[in-house]
Amino acid sequence: MKKLEKFFPMINEEEKITVEKLINEHKIKIDNFHIHLEQNRYISAVFGNVDIKIKKVFKYNHFLESINDLSHKTKMSIEKCVEAYQNTDINDFNLMENKISKKENEAYYYMENALFREVILWDSLAQLYNLYYDMGIDVDKIYYKKVIEKLSLKNIKEIDFDQILKYLKEPYSINEKDIDKGIHECISHFRNQMTHRFSIAITAFSENTEESATLRAMPDLLYKIAKDYNIVQKYLVQIIEMILEEINQILQESSLFN
Repeated sequence: MKKLEKFFPMINEEEKITVEKLINEHKIKIDNFHIHLEQNRYISAVFGNVDIKIKKVFKYNHFLESINDLSHKTKMSIEKCVEAYQNTDINDFNLMENKISKKENEAYYYMENALFREVILWDSLAQLYNLYYDMGIDVDKIYYKKVIEKLSLKNIKEIDFDQILKYLKEPYSINEKDIDKGIHECISHFRNQMTHRFSIAITAFSENTEESATLRAMPDLLYKIAKDYNIVQKYLVQIIEMILEEINQILQESSLFN
């Protein structure tokens, strides 16, 4: 009779706690940014000949609600990925074979979901910068690295855009032993791999890749996704707090709501 092997999860409890700390450190708080009326109603939009600053408030409202929703769903995808990996037995894992268990496949589903949403979060951050600093870039032409590069050339003291740019551009190497080095470039690498070539859940030996071989993603990628989420959340919280201050100032000065 074959002896049963002890179950070992692909993500242990310590690793789970590390990821949870990263995704819970910075929280967006936009509970009170609406212009409230009586009976739990609020103003959702204004039209016509209205002060341009008031119109800006409602532009903010749209972006803030959407970003808050996107942030929540990205975090949820990371949590679900952790849960799936904790129910995946490492004894059944074989990096060289593409025979993937149901739970491991579920983990990849949520990992890919988080990857795509996270890149959109960075573009959303750039949308807020574009609006707050009156950059005038069309919302359909926003690319976060270019926006942050432009802002890094300006004398802006409240946000360290040089530091953000340094993080975004820190080189990533598959042979790098420091897991915290080149986090965002790693995220971009896997996201591009999914977009242009093949699934990150599949080990491939092909001339379609620069390295001629690509191994499927491991749970350490989830740590990098959580770390990148932590960073983008940090800067989202920072600019959102600045925006809420601006909104309050605009409303206090406006005769429309006094």
